[in-house]
Amino acid sequence: MKAVRIHAFGGPEVLQYEDVPRPEPEPGTVLVQVHAAGINPVDWKCRTHGMIIERPLPIILGWDISGVVEAAAPDVTKFKAGDAVYGMAGFPDLGNAYAEYLVAKPEHLALKPVNASHIEAASLPLVALTSWQAIFDRGDIQAGQRVLIHAAAGGVGHIDV
Repeated sequence: MKAVRIHAFGGPEVLQYEDVPRPEPEPGTVLVQVHAAGINPVDWKCRTHGMIIERPLPIILGWDISGVVEAAAPDVTKFKAGDAVYGMAGFPDLGNAYAEYLVAKPEHLALKPVNASHIEAASLPLVALTSWQAIFDRGDIQAGQRVLIHAAAGGVGHIDV
């Protein structure tokens, strides 16, 4: 399969499109054929500085994905082959989203909404999670309260709205 890997930290020039072995699902995981991958600031920060990366190079970056389950380990009952899914695979460990296939835990995925394209679904996981955490987990917003959203045109802000 093809994947985009980095062999050194740096600018966009360190991204290399190359052949790598296709992963196989292990117990408790699913193999997903990636149809779209989202790119977030954490992706380029990891590519540039190695932020949160504790693995030897080369590595495949990326976490936000949308795709179709190719195969599920026998102990996985949440998804089956052919299910369209999206999610944030593996974070904060490597997600390997910049590849044709990746292996993910079922709890990192959800069924893709039928009215969303793979591109739309892959753009949601990290920004939607950040929005939820800011408003409900950190902000402890309750029914009837008002929230002022600054930067509503940004990645997280537009989800907040």
